[in-house]
Amino acid sequence: MTTPPEHFDDELQELLDGRLAAPRQAEVERHLESCAKCQRTFAALQWTKQTVAIQSVPAEAPAELRAQILRALRPVPPPAAPEPTPPHFGWWFQWKPAFALAAITIALALLAFLLFPKSPGMIQTVAQDFQAYQKQKLPLAFNTTDVKAMETFFATHGATFNTRVFDLGMMNYQLVGGRVRPFRHQPTALFVYHGPANEVLHCRMYAGKVSALPAGSVERENQGIKFHIYQTKGITLVFWQEGGVVCVLSSDIATEQVVQLAFAKAMPPV
Repeated sequence: MTTPPEHFDDELQELLDGRLAAPRQAEVERHLESCAKCQRTFAALQWTKQTVAIQSVPAEAPAELRAQILRALRPVPPPAAPEPTPPHFGWWFQWKPAFALAAITIALALLAFLLFPKSPGMIQTVAQDFQAYQKQKLPLAFNTTDVKAMETFFATHGATFNTRVFDLGMMNYQLVGGRVRPFRHQPTALFVYHGPANEVLHCRMYAGKVSALPAGSVERENQGIKFHIYQTKGITLVFWQEGGVVCVLSSDIATEQVVQLAFAKAMPPV
């Protein structure tokens, strides 16, 4: 039997990127719970990825640059000649700078596409994670029925915001555990509940704004809070804002049940 290392290095980066197999991931996450050195290393890796992601966002080309490119690509009519002259290649020298500029522009656009491929949005990610959990392909890193223990786990495993784990006992939903789930190099807190007939309810929290969500939601308001309701692949997702944190409940139970659970647990603004 292989003796576990005193500290992890490469595994922490792979954990942050979501590339560890489930058994290895569980081992590393258990180690993280008690190892202060690895917790500091993991937090430093998270900060580095967040900083690179922010600084690497490609900027849109200025309008004036695009106008200059279009002017350069516009053909220049040759001067009128009083009589036929032997063929020459002056047109090449007129067009050569435009060809070069166009080639550079296309190359930069291709490079941006390769370096910054479009990643799934939050709606798709939440739905995919719900389905993966249902198929037992997304294990929980920490199993507990204690909401305070769940909040402590998030605080010590990379969540950079305060989490508020709901007590849904009065609604007959029991907390079973959770995990930190990265989204575009940002940590999100995912915790799961089971109902009396083994219904599954996911809650997710992350630092952000509901204004960044895509259009197409059904909006409802309750106690001064605006809720954004989406449906995809048979799953209902209800988003709302609490300070600087976005909360979302998702489930494949009846839509109105998910909405009412969100109404019951959302915290009204002070």
